[in-house]
This record gives sequence, C-alpha cells and structure tokens, in this order.
Amino acid sequence: MIKLQYLPPPAELAAFVSAYYLFETDEALFEDLERADIGQFRVVLSGEGEVTFGDGHRQTFFPVTLMGPRTKASRIVVRGPARVFGGGLLPAGWAAITGLPADKSANRLIDATTVLGDVIVETATRMARMDRLEDMAALMTERSERFSDALLKVPHWFIRAVDHWLESSLSPDLKDLEAATNLSRRQIERLTRQIYGSPPKQLVRKYRALRTAKLIARGEGDWQDFIDEGFYDQSHCIRELKEFIGITPNAIRDHVSRLTTRTFDRADLKGQIASLSAQT
Repeated sequence: MIKLQYLPPPAELAAFVSAYYLFETDEALFEDLERADIGQFRVVLSGEGEVTFGDGHRQTFFPVTLMGPRTKASRIVVRGPARVFGGGLLPAGWAAITGLPADKSANRLIDATTVLGDVIVETATRMARMDRLEDMAALMTERSERFSDALLKVPHWFIRAVDHWLESSLSPDLKDLEAATNLSRRQIERLTRQIYGSPPKQLVRKYRALRTAKLIARGEGDWQDFIDEGFYDQSHCIRELKEFIGITPNAIRDHVSRLTTRTFDRADLKGQIASLSAQT
C-alpha cells in the first residue's frame, strides 16, 4: 500500500510552495519512477530511501533533504515501512529558502542542515511525533517565517512572466517572453537557469510533457489527441514523456506507475495552489 496526501500552502506561501504532502507506505521495498519536477524539501520521518537520477548517479536521502529541480525522470527506492513529509519548492521558494542557483543544484540531493542549519533537525524531530499532515504543514509554515526577508528579494516579476509564458501554450515562442520581460535571449537564459534550473527550451519540453501526462493520467483525453498541439508526431510524444515522466503515454493511461498516478492528484488543489502547479 502507498498513500500520498496533498495539502495547499497558506496564502502567504502560495508563491513559494506548490503544496505540502505526506507519502506513506507499509511495503518493505517500494520502487517506482518519479517525474521530472521542481525542487523539493523532504523530511524522512521513518524508513529510508535513495534516488537514481536521469544521468545515472545515485544518492541516499538525508534525514532532511533538499532535492534540486530535476531535468529528467528519476527512480525512487524506499525501504519501509516509511513516512515522508515534503513540500514542492516553486522557483521563488527554492531561491529564497536555499539561496542556491537552481542549475547548480539540479538532479542532486543536498543535506538540508548544511543550508538551513541544525534548527531543521529539531523541526524534523517534532514532526516525526505527529500523525496529521495538517500539523506537519503548520509547523513548517511557522518555521518559514525566518525566510521572510529573503522572500522579498526574489524577482517575482520575472517568475510570473515565465510561468505565464509556459502556461500560454504547449509550445510557446521565446520571442513572446522577450517582449514580456524586455530582456535579451541571453539574459532570459541566464535567469531561467539560475531560478528554474534549465534554459527556456528545456523548460518548454519539461512542462509540455508534464501537462500532457497529467491530462492522460486523469482521463481528460486520449494522448494521441495532444500530438498536434505540441509534438512533431507520435514517436516524438512517446520519447518526450519517457524522458520527463519515465514511462510511455499508454503506461500513464493504464496507471502502471502508482507514484506517478498519485502525483497528478495535486491537480485537485486547483484554485488553491499556483496555476502552473495545478496543470502539472
């Protein structure tokens, strides 16, 4: 059995945290694929696990882990029974909370104590004694107050422009982003690497795959209906979804990956979380 619960962040953190979540399994060994996603903050409450990233390198989760944005699907191994509390860190959240360039942190796990200090260990200890996701989220929200100054320094105007650009089409034109930001192509590429972890073209591919996979997983259309909207042909669609989701469109439709299927339940929080997060 695996269980994945989601909870929207409070309004004051909606621009920084996509959603809080609690993953639970009673299985001695759980293995599955995890899609390319934004940065994550994870507290291992019980059990242990490791991840093999798209480039083949493997890391073990720290008791409190910062997981950089991923540019490809990864494989997760959990030795249970296990409980993991987490939060998706939107680009603004990653920048404010970690202060680390997203591209230098992509596809790697970071011991959160090296960035956030030992106070996070005390937070994790308290959280391990809790049963309800709501209580864990409230504690994490309380601890987030220490980042209030850093949150103000994030270039929100640029993030809003990029998010809107990514939402506007499955294949948005970079010239539209240049016009919206009044920045050169080189400036945009530098900032998206630093804040999102990837250059614009890679972001388009990633979010196109995530949005398409969500529609397929939730039965909102046949995957072949989406080919003309953003893919060259059927084989292109299959390759892109395998790279960013880890499985084929048919496997997504048939719910072959239990974890992938459940991650798309985040869409149920539409209207309570960042719009782009609800679409992916």
